[in-house]
Amino acid sequence: MSDVVLIYSLFPSVGEAHDICRTLLEEQLVACANRLPPAISYYRWEGENDTSEEHPVIFKTGAAHAEAAMARLAELHRYKVPAIISWQADRANPLFSQWVKDQTQGAA
Repeated sequence: MSDVVLIYSLFPSVGEAHDICRTLLEEQLVACANRLPPAISYYRWEGENDTSEEHPVIFKTGAAHAEAAMARLAELHRYKVPAIISWQADRANPLFSQWVKDQTQGAA
């Protein structure tokens, strides 16, 4: 098992995705973030079926900072119930794992 943790979330706008990526990077809670093309989400909310365009992001952080990154992401997110999902990478390039660790060294 590697020390790299991936965190997935969806945002209602490009602007919010961008701002939260920048904040988590500046706070050194994540080493990098990949904003993916828009997705069409189908879901039930408050008893009704709904559809919306959302902007997915995959954040990469170290195992030591995953909980703090997820908590901060939830704090910054404007959804009442944001999808914030994480999983630990089974394997990762050792050089990449070290880079992730180095980039999150300053996180509280």
